Parts: sequence; C-alpha cells; structure tokens
Amino acid sequence: MNTVVRASGLTVLFLAPLAVAQALSAEPLLAPPLAASAALVAATPAVPAARPATVLLGHLMSVAAGLLVALTPASAPVAATIAAGLAVAAMTATGRFHAPAVASAALAGASGSLPNATALLAGAAAITVLASVPLLLPKPNVQET
Repeated sequence: MNTVVRASGLTVLFLAPLAVAQALSAEPLLAPPLAASAALVAATPAVPAARPATVLLGHLMSVAAGLLVALTPASAPVAATIAAGLAVAAMTATGRFHAPAVASAALAGASGSLPNATALLAGAAAITVLASVPLLLPKPNVQET
C-alpha cells in the first residue's frame, strides 16, 4: 500500500471513533493534540514517540501536569505555558517524549477541566488501542515462490 495512502487512511481510522463518540456525547473527544498523535502514529509507527506506551504515558503525564498547574492562581495562558514545560520535563525524564501530548498539557492547564482532561486521556487510550491492533495480530506466513 502506498505510504501516503496508508498514513492518511490510518489517521482517519484512528480519529473516526473519537469523532463519532463526540457527536453522540457532546464530549470534546476529538482534540487537536489527539489528531497530532494519530498522525504521528500512522505516518511514523517505527519512531519511539509513536510507540503505544509512549503515546498513552505522554498524554497521561501531560494532562496530570496541566491539572496540577491549573490548581494554582496562575492565569490560563501562564498555566498553559508552565504545564507545557512541566510535561516536557516529565516526558523527557522518563524517556516517554511524545510531542503532541504537550498540547494536552497546555489545554488541561488552561482549562483546569477534569471532564476535558478525562476526554483527552480517553482519546489517547483509544488511539493507543487502535494502533496496537496490528501488533497483536499474527504476522502472515509469506513463502517465497
């Protein structure tokens, strides 16, 4: 399959369930950081930042950083900025750097909304599960002729 078609098709496949769930629930499941994660996983699955555990843990650390900073009296833009810095530090320190997750930190930091943070994590989990399916399937037995 053509690499461009595969990457774009998988990106849509990873995001479609989030779009449907958002349409049905009115929860913000299809957020820009998740679109970036889906594209990274679909287009560059071999890079460390696209590994399922890195995607999920990156968003988890980032959302946690955002919610933590949102508890301070900082304004939304300041909280988003500090949360992004903390997320980069946490992901780098743990070897689980996933750049799209930095945007999750900024969103969680700026909003301080637990439902929105939960939606970000649910979306990251959905992308991780969908991206892991090929890893769980048996490899085809290809015989040379």
